[in-house]
Amino acid sequence: MPGPGVELIGDEEIAEVLEVLTSRFLSRYGPSDDPAFGAKCRRVEQEIAALAGVKYGLALSSGGSGGLWLSLLGLGIGPGDEVIVPGFTFVATISAVVYARAVPVLAEIDQTFNLDPSDVEARITPRTKAVIAVHMLGAPARLTELKAIADRHGIALIEDCAQAFGASFGGRGVGGIGTIGVYSFNEYKTITCGDGGMIVTDDEGLYERCFAMHDQGHAPDRLGSKYATRPFLGMNFRMTELSGAVLLAQLHRLDAIRAHLRANKAIVRAALADLTGLEFRSLADPDGDVATHCVVVLPSAAIARDIAAEVGSITLAESGWHVYTNMEHVLEKRTVTGKGCPFDCRCFNEEDVVYRRGMLPRTDELLARSISFGIGVFDTNLAPFGLRMRDDADVARERAAQFRAVAGKYLAA
Repeated sequence: MPGPGVELIGDEEIAEVLEVLTSRFLSRYGPSDDPAFGAKCRRVEQEIAALAGVKYGLALSSGGSGGLWLSLLGLGIGPGDEVIVPGFTFVATISAVVYARAVPVLAEIDQTFNLDPSDVEARITPRTKAVIAVHMLGAPARLTELKAIADRHGIALIEDCAQAFGASFGGRGVGGIGTIGVYSFNEYKTITCGDGGMIVTDDEGLYERCFAMHDQGHAPDRLGSKYATRPFLGMNFRMTELSGAVLLAQLHRLDAIRAHLRANKAIVRAALADLTGLEFRSLADPDGDVATHCVVVLPSAAIARDIAAEVGSITLAESGWHVYTNMEHVLEKRTVTGKGCPFDCRCFNEEDVVYRRGMLPRTDELLARSISFGIGVFDTNLAPFGLRMRDDADVARERAAQFRAVAGKYLAA
């Protein structure tokens, strides 16, 4: 069971889905005057937008790549533009920029395991049009600094909240602080509807452009006919009512999920806190951590590798397509056609874009020394060792003691 929400699927989700099947309104569109139409997508959009403190939510069939791609297009980003992204993020963040035909500019992370604001500012050029702040491993990036940088340079701040739904910053849900936020709801995320995602924003014009792009160019027409004015050509990223129904039930579990994860993470932290040489990840807002991961930083890469191997885990440097050094298709700039922008064009650059291993030395060094102790998320590419959502306090103490015994042996050496 990869993420917290999957383990809790039960009668509530089944009831919501049966309501949709019984109504036979499987599309997000239905007659507003028919009480059988539950408008699940519309309802979950409204509730999630309210959590983010913004006016608009847009349910999608794809979150990570699709939602980010739509956001970039809605912002008018394309050939000749640059978008700054962290070197530690799932590959979908980078893919979305590439298929918007803009150039991804990789930047360092800091002890939050999210973008380093000082490195972001150093990489801004006249071609930079956006920064994507990815909230990795359940905790928000340094949004105060990143937003100030984006505002100062007149560029968009996109929040990639795929791994941090339910997290907050300064008391406000992540996703609602930047220009636009994107959530993912696949099975590895805090809550799930199998696949799918959502965009949230306070910008009406941006929302309308994203809506049109996600629904064959139609202007927003939420509960009535599926036909409306078409401002431009679009595609189809609509969420179905079936997915919306599952997501609505899952959303109502969010408070319980957060409380349980945070309680178990507190147990794990307390058990490891006095180990000499072991440090915890810095949190930009400790109260806003959704607590799906407890990241520990060790004195050296060798110690981290040894501990990870003995407990049956991996270092974060080994976390597959979450690290730029492991993304061979990015390093080799491979796209589906192999031609056109951003890598086979001369929109602005006189030299080829180059990605190579070792180009982000601070990121490389930090990830090599770090391990994530999963707290409710089991992902063989991020956190193979840890807790599941249904594990209670006794199991949390047992697993923490197991990790402590192994780590203590190497840290004392």
